[in-house]
Amino acid sequence: MGLPKPLGSYGVSFAEFELRRRSEKTRIGESRGTARSGAVAETLPSAEGAVDASFLSHGVEEDVVDFGECSLIKEGRLPVVIFSHGMWACRTTYTATCIDIASHGYIVVAVEHLDGSAVIAQYHDHQGKRRWVEHAFSDVDFNEVPMSDRSRQLRQRVEEIQKTVEVLQALDQGLLSQKSNAIKGRTSLDVKFLQGRMNFDYLAIHGHSFGAATAISVCCVDERFKCCIAEDVWWAPVEKADYERAASNVPVLLLNTEHFNGKELQNSRNKFLRARAQLHGESATTELLTMKGTSHEDQSDFPLLFAKALKRAGKASKLDVRNAKDINSRACLDFYLRNLLPPGTGAPYLVDVVKEDGEHLEVGKIPHSKLSTVV
Repeated sequence: MGLPKPLGSYGVSFAEFELRRRSEKTRIGESRGTARSGAVAETLPSAEGAVDASFLSHGVEEDVVDFGECSLIKEGRLPVVIFSHGMWACRTTYTATCIDIASHGYIVVAVEHLDGSAVIAQYHDHQGKRRWVEHAFSDVDFNEVPMSDRSRQLRQRVEEIQKTVEVLQALDQGLLSQKSNAIKGRTSLDVKFLQGRMNFDYLAIHGHSFGAATAISVCCVDERFKCCIAEDVWWAPVEKADYERAASNVPVLLLNTEHFNGKELQNSRNKFLRARAQLHGESATTELLTMKGTSHEDQSDFPLLFAKALKRAGKASKLDVRNAKDINSRACLDFYLRNLLPPGTGAPYLVDVVKEDGEHLEVGKIPHSKLSTVV
């Protein structure tokens, strides 16, 4: 089973960018100043963690996904969504979600993190040789990894997202030459392609699981982000300071699956919601949705690609996987339309309303009054 067609009216192009390294002095995992990045100051910390996977809207109405032959709808600047992957995933694990968003007119940038959380990641060194970053702690039971190590990974991820924005801004301003892209071949991004096309007044961060924790955390420290969607947040690595800042005052959608909802996750989520209520009251837009009959993996491509195998193994979720994908994407697109884009924004950003989606979405209660100090 392949991936479904995009929900939007536009086809989608795909291109890759990796900012070329100029020095071998700073290696993956080492510190440089206050940044725990895998690159020197003038480069991104991740190869496939820059503008690596950009899903770009076509200028024609078609429902295909094209690799390498990029074009953009009309002229003018487009809103930008940066996507952060989860643990044991990579930049392509959420392709269905990314192309649904891009097919509605957004530029979507999927980052591949080099903190050791990806199933495996690659980059090119200063000599242009391909290097690999294996999954950290793969020889240790997941629950035995010290949370302090996970929090360090989270801090690196946040820095990678911030540096991604800096490189996107450089691309938009035409400050990078084609030689700066270490990716060669058909999928290599033409650096002129995005020049003058990105609208950073409408910049959003989006993530799943560990990527959702990354999205929440980056909004605490970076005011360039105007909107946040966090799917099935893995709260454990989020540090106290980030709870206290409560993702600043940006609109936040917490979009959860039914079965990724243990007691610790609920307690952490409620702690975050109380913090936002205390800091911002009703001025902070916070929405909580739960998809009934779904599991953690349903927000990735995995069940779409292996639906039959999961069904034979008795691991399939109650809600049809394609239906779950569509409901998840429409909820995200609707949130962006209402909270990221200017009032009155029309096509191609409008989302087709499906009344039946409400039958599968449970709306959570959000506290708005000022409560006691978060502990």
